Amino acid sequence: MNTALLKKWNEDLAAQFSRRLTGKEKERFLDKIEEELQARNYESERVKVKRWGFTNRLVSTKCEKPKVIFLAHYDTPTIMPWGISSAFTLFGHTRQVLASIFLIILTLTLSAIYLWLELNGFEYWAAIYLVITSILLVIPIFFPNPNNAEDNTSGVIGLLALAEQIKDESFKEKVQFVFLDNEEWGLIGSNALKRIWQKDNHLRANTAIINLDCVSRGEVPLLVYHHNNRVAQEVLPFLQEHLPQTQMLDMKRVPLSDNYTFREKGAIDISFADPSIIPGGFYIRKIHTPGDKDFSPKKTGQLIDALTDFLKDKFREITPQ
Repeated sequence: MNTALLKKWNEDLAAQFSRRLTGKEKERFLDKIEEELQARNYESERVKVKRWGFTNRLVSTKCEKPKVIFLAHYDTPTIMPWGISSAFTLFGHTRQVLASIFLIILTLTLSAIYLWLELNGFEYWAAIYLVITSILLVIPIFFPNPNNAEDNTSGVIGLLALAEQIKDESFKEKVQFVFLDNEEWGLIGSNALKRIWQKDNHLRANTAIINLDCVSRGEVPLLVYHHNNRVAQEVLPFLQEHLPQTQMLDMKRVPLSDNYTFREKGAIDISFADPSIIPGGFYIRKIHTPGDKDFSPKKTGQLIDALTDFLKDKFREITPQ
């Protein structure tokens, strides 16, 4: 993969569209995505659909009965407070239940300290304490995160790069690329898309769905599935060839990204992560923080090469010799 192109995309998107939180910001960004797709001779379509009170703006390449679908969310989050991000660094994004239990215990403990200060006549210190804990645990969540290179500009670049790689292949018409909205608010965009696809009977029985989310920085490529590992087993050999540190991970009933919405189809997520401080989990560094500025075109390029090989092998019976 041409890593210079990946680097240019990252620089351009970071400079012009680093934040995609409001409707206006999202529309401008999707204009750019469609421009890039059309430059590679892909027809695209944009839909706007309501789900759970949210407006979801989705862009996909036109494809009837795709055999392989690649997903990436493009929306960006607010800033994650330091106290919450520290919990994920300790336990890992892959152990969200443990991290959540830790945060509940921490919140109860901090609340008890505040009550003790109030009840014992330390109102001044209680007020200071409340301000500090609010800054650490609450206030930042009301501010848009200004930098989002890994989460999930990297996944968007991954889809564009794969579209570039296969634009002249005979199997191009069997592959669909979908750019999703509102992942950060609870996989709302992918749930809206699922309803559309069910109504239109869009998916084949064996359609492979592959989600890219945070695919440039971490040392360990994670191949995430939920009980059904059909697609994971198909993709694994190609990832291991290009990215030998790849690990498969069954997240069972715990969502990590938009693939969870399509888990009954064996949908997978690919994310690059690092081992958590407390062994046994994996976390993704700097996401949902202003420090999310770093992008590694080399690692993303290796992933795209692996997925290109996967597609060529899957469609080898219709690829001209």
